[in-house]
Amino acid sequence: MPKSEEQIMDSRRWVEISNDLARLLAEQTEFFKKGARAKHTSDELREHEASRDRARELFAQLEQSRKAA
Repeated sequence: MPKSEEQIMDSRRWVEISNDLARLLAEQTEFFKKGARAKHTSDELREHEASRDRARELFAQLEQSRKAA
């Protein structure tokens, strides 16, 4: 049975979110690796907080999509 246009768009959005989360996880990993060896600059701390907030937003979007499905 062919997928509807809405299902295709939902699938694409899930892939986009998944890719975003993978990128954010890599950034978070690098942040914590560096944290063991050096102090973070205020810019790095702001970037880390923004990255963490973005990850939370993406997980919330996934949860909303799951509930709507």
